[in-house]
Amino acid sequence: MLKEYKADQIRNVAIIGHGGTGKSTVLEAMLFVGGKIDKMGSADSGTLVSDFDEDEKDKKISIKSSMGFVEFEDVKINIIDTPGTADFIGETRAALQAVEAAILVVDSVDGVQIETEKAWRFLTENNIPRIIFVNKMDKERANYSKVIENIKGSLGGSIASLCVPYGEGETFKGVMDTVELKLYTPKGDGRDVTVADIPADQKELIELERAALAELAAEATDELIEKFLGGEELSPDEIKTGIKTQLKNAKLTPVICGSSQKVIGIKNLIRVIKNYAPAPEIGKVYKGHEQSHPEREVEVKMDEAGTMVAVVWKTAIDQYAGRFNYVKVISGSINPESEILNATKNTKERVTKICAMIGNKQNEMPKLSAGDIGVLVKLDKTTTLDTLTDPKAAVVLPIIKLPQPVFSYAVEAAKRGEEDKIGQFLNRIAEENPTIKYGYVAATSESVLSGMGDMQLNMILNQLKEKLKIDVITRTPRVAYRETITKNAEAQYKHKKQSGGHGQYGEVHIRVKPLERGKGFEFVDSIVGGVVPKQYIPGVEKGLREGLEEGVLAKFPVVDVWVELYYGSYHDVDSSEMAFKIAARNAIKIALEKAGPQLLEPIMNVRIYADKEFMGDIMSDITSRRGRVLGMDSSEGSSGIQVVRALVPESEMLRYSTDLRAMTSGKATFEMEFSHYDPISGREADKVIEERKKFLEEEANK
Repeated sequence: MLKEYKADQIRNVAIIGHGGTGKSTVLEAMLFVGGKIDKMGSADSGTLVSDFDEDEKDKKISIKSSMGFVEFEDVKINIIDTPGTADFIGETRAALQAVEAAILVVDSVDGVQIETEKAWRFLTENNIPRIIFVNKMDKERANYSKVIENIKGSLGGSIASLCVPYGEGETFKGVMDTVELKLYTPKGDGRDVTVADIPADQKELIELERAALAELAAEATDELIEKFLGGEELSPDEIKTGIKTQLKNAKLTPVICGSSQKVIGIKNLIRVIKNYAPAPEIGKVYKGHEQSHPEREVEVKMDEAGTMVAVVWKTAIDQYAGRFNYVKVISGSINPESEILNATKNTKERVTKICAMIGNKQNEMPKLSAGDIGVLVKLDKTTTLDTLTDPKAAVVLPIIKLPQPVFSYAVEAAKRGEEDKIGQFLNRIAEENPTIKYGYVAATSESVLSGMGDMQLNMILNQLKEKLKIDVITRTPRVAYRETITKNAEAQYKHKKQSGGHGQYGEVHIRVKPLERGKGFEFVDSIVGGVVPKQYIPGVEKGLREGLEEGVLAKFPVVDVWVELYYGSYHDVDSSEMAFKIAARNAIKIALEKAGPQLLEPIMNVRIYADKEFMGDIMSDITSRRGRVLGMDSSEGSSGIQVVRALVPESEMLRYSTDLRAMTSGKATFEMEFSHYDPISGREADKVIEERKKFLEEEANK
């Protein structure tokens, strides 16, 4: 069983970066050097600790985040390996919000790539400290100084090199520490290192690097600046303090290098994380809200002695071992055999076992304390994004925020009767990963599976076929169009029916006018003198709402309409709520015909990340999709990544991820979320109406 660690003895880091930079091998090497595994695995042989999923072994890429940890000089370092492919960005985002620092892995030849840039932007926007590890220094054409210049030019910010490679490419033998002024070379299998003085032919270079590093470190405090400007040399401890202070505030980014495959520079990486990466901050304030009153804000401080509060940042469900909830404890501690409250779902859970994970291997823990990350095994209903608390002090902390899906399939069973099995399987997948959405969309009458890209969804559907032997039919989802009105109108309808005994009678007079986009439906009762008795008013409103469920153009729901009931009549015997509901439903149809009905289409807010060389094609493509470019942001330096911001109709974005990949050879990515509804007219509207009529006819003939 693991020993207990206090918050100041813990470091939580996530390994991130572009796909193919060797992130999973970095974790493998750290576990090897830290004594947690006996030998190094590889992606080619399917033996990496973190890539234990069959799809990961098959495709030789990380699909899910995975954990490991090392214990080094009385410090426990929790390490989360994350995918580098855009389709699995949700795993990376969740991990980054559970840690205090990121290890951004950069290739020694390719330097900054598109996912490097996207990761950097997210880190900057969220003020997350980061350390850059330049990997594969043993690679042909590896060039550390060139990559450093590339990083400075493409990413900007204050960059501090804490080491210099001893050789490059085939001659790469070790790393030279510019703080301690020592050379570290692997000893034996690489688990330990030989420490030596800087070679004579490297001293001049190291002294220059040390001077530059001292200048950057001095910017941390007035005291250090004063000492530096006074010509005094900063001690190694003062340089460390300066770097650590600025790293904690994300003002400075240390850079180190190595080769995960050759296990060179890995012990230095572990040492740098231990010495410089911030520990979980006791006293840090997290904002949440009361469980039963979301409008009432609550602050939770990270406190080892406080009331227990934890957040779930990842869920994994194993068909044999059950549910694994990965949690970050914010306050207090979680103990085995204790009862806790899932404040998000308002349900109690029983904690039986707490583990630290190394890949899919469990290492039992005596308890999980504030600042630490671990896994609760076999909770019943808890899923990602949930908040776990002491049953006596319920609070919800919505601190893990994930991107919205950008790619969807409409899904139906190839054989009748298998719909329930498909739903159960896909809902379980969605429980594990909140960037996956699955459900029935009433507006378009179809079941839709959504995610971050076609690769992600195709892998899920392949699992469905392989594990359950179920085939599905997929197609592009329908778009949820709406209808509205463009001018004021009046209408009246008298519902009168006599069929022996009590009849039906209700008359309504209504006015309609368009509302501001997004306002929905507003009903105003202006009846005076009791011409429509109050007991029938709810029936009128129900009839209006039912009438707005199908518009007069193409039977799409009608939105943004103000309706006033201003006159009517009733019969003492024959009137009823049902009669007035029928009258209102018919009156609103007449009013819609008169009020200039108009089709609305959903518009998406889109952000596209790409190199400058693709800007012309991307901008032209957006215009061809009836999109409107809002602006373009660019990084510093000529090699910077551009970010295009645009508003584009959803109907034009249904397969954009595939088109963008083809247009840029996979070098661009995008994010998308719903913005608003806009009018659509002319040929585009005629096309939508024609397709809708055809669909309704097919449905009627089934």
